[in-house]
Amino acid sequence: MIVSDPLAGLNKDRFPDRRHLWRVFRASHIYRLILAMLLLGAVGLNEQNRLFGKQAPALFLGAALIYLVLILLAIAGTYWRRPRLPVQAHLQMLVDLLALIIMIHASGGLNSSLNSLLITAVAASGILLPLSSALLAAALGFFLLTLSWLVSQWYAAQALTQVARVPDPWTAFMGQLRNATDDLVRLGVLGAVLFIAAALTYALAERARRSEALARRRTFELLDVAELNQGIIRHLQNGVVVVDAADQVVLLNDTARTLLDQPNAEVGIALDMLSPPLAQRWRAWQDRGGLEVPAFRPVEHRPELIPRFTGLSGHGAATTLILLEDSAQVAERLQQIKLAALGRLTAGIAHEIRNPLAAISHAAQLLQESASASTSDQRLAQIVHDNVRRANRIITDVLDLARRDRVKPERLVLAAWLEAFGQEFTRDLDGPLPVWNPTVEPDDLTVNFDPHQFRQVLWNLCANACQHGVRPGEIPQFTVCAGLENGPGRPFIEVRDAGPGIPAENIAKLFEPFFTTRSKGTGLGLYLARELCEANRAQLQYLPSAEGGSCFRITFAPTHPVPETE
Repeated sequence: MIVSDPLAGLNKDRFPDRRHLWRVFRASHIYRLILAMLLLGAVGLNEQNRLFGKQAPALFLGAALIYLVLILLAIAGTYWRRPRLPVQAHLQMLVDLLALIIMIHASGGLNSSLNSLLITAVAASGILLPLSSALLAAALGFFLLTLSWLVSQWYAAQALTQVARVPDPWTAFMGQLRNATDDLVRLGVLGAVLFIAAALTYALAERARRSEALARRRTFELLDVAELNQGIIRHLQNGVVVVDAADQVVLLNDTARTLLDQPNAEVGIALDMLSPPLAQRWRAWQDRGGLEVPAFRPVEHRPELIPRFTGLSGHGAATTLILLEDSAQVAERLQQIKLAALGRLTAGIAHEIRNPLAAISHAAQLLQESASASTSDQRLAQIVHDNVRRANRIITDVLDLARRDRVKPERLVLAAWLEAFGQEFTRDLDGPLPVWNPTVEPDDLTVNFDPHQFRQVLWNLCANACQHGVRPGEIPQFTVCAGLENGPGRPFIEVRDAGPGIPAENIAKLFEPFFTTRSKGTGLGLYLARELCEANRAQLQYLPSAEGGSCFRITFAPTHPVPETE
């Protein structure tokens, strides 16, 4: 159903008791106070130039003084707010009608110019009072005005009886009524004006109240929508930055703070202070007329970000919307597309491949144990057995990739967890025992990670440090240090070795699947480690070291309460 009037569905506030209506009521008292002071000032004029109260100056003066005192008391009542606003409004209506009728009576009745004040008082009652009370005020005003006119006619009849020696004042009174046609017409018109003013003022006030309620409702709806938009922007995976023409940031979500490594950045900061490289790309985009600009790296240990700029003009000033996308995530999506078919194929035929591999391994073992096998045959059987194990590791690693989404994160206290991991690693590692130097700062540092997958990732990094991060003839030595980025930033853990490092031409290929420099390696260790980190909302990166050796850093997601998994 379509409603033509948008205000029709709003409830009427018949007895408003809101704070702003108290201010309106108090403002009306200020008007009454000024009116009473003007009326008292008019009484001070000499008798020849007196504007009001010519017929009964003492009565007019007394009514004006009492009216002034009652107005002062009413103003005090608006600050005390006792009694309630509807009660005070009704009382003030009665005070206005009685005071004005008395002063009108003292100033000549229907011929007085104060009748317009009576119309104003009745119209004012329709602002805060319900329709029934406003119409009652009009009726009461007409009744009091009629009564005042009748009293004036009675006094005039008594005076006429004394002057004309009419024996019966009642007869003179009735005769005056029959001859007062003009006064009756004037009285009727004035009464009609009172009712019209009351009804019209109430209708306008009611319309204003409904418009106010509609505006308030629309305001709350806009605030809700704005809050919803803020929530959506805050939780977007892409960084969102809005910059005005003065190079000031007017909107910034949490993802942008994380990507730009500015966790404490606030709205209002200059773009150059937030990220100088991003500010350079923004100016280059403006100079190029909207053409795309290259990616940039906000800090050394962060991945490259792809900025996308969009001009906005809806706020009356030129603003720019900047979307920041992690290039590592883009590359990961492309890599996932490439490996999707391989993953499905490997998961489907893994069982069929492992059966013949098991048969080949068993046959090679029997050949090695055969008494008639020569030394050459045993060496060939060992080669077959080693390659079967390598094929099995490749299948296991690929199946682990297919299970990367089965993440059960837990809150891990790194100091205690690394101590237990170090004991297990040094106990089960083949070869010479490495020198293990773990450090955690602060001591109570915690991270959110699947403990089984975290063990798998860290085991791979430490094993690589033992195999590749050692010079010939030396004992494997590496350090594991954990801490916080820039003080209260994101937690991280680094595995550093003192080996020869990784050649520059191989750094870009480190995390590619099946890339290896060992003849017996599968090339899936680092790739699987990075995939498991991404599944746990962490980042695995290789950081070149000026002192030599290699450094792998895991940057964890901010520590928050871990949601329960089904």
